[in-house]
Amino acid sequence: MFLNSQIAITATRRKKTHRRIYTHQRLPCPVCHFERLIDTGQHTRSLTFIEGQEGYLCADYYAKCPNPKCKADIGIRKIE
Repeated sequence: MFLNSQIAITATRRKKTHRRIYTHQRLPCPVCHFERLIDTGQHTRSLTFIEGQEGYLCADYYAKCPNPKCKADIGIRKIE
């Protein structure tokens, strides 16, 4: 079973450290929804592809899910 191959993610979270606010964008895993596959720039939009889906081989970079139960290979394509 494959999930939607084109998921645009633009979620932001704030982390307060040393009286400064830093904004991180976290891409979740499209398979297990682990909340932090990678961190990206604040205004960066990306599409994620599961291994075997159309568009996976054309991805800009690849990451393995850090969740010990998942370990899926994810293709990530930057669109903005």
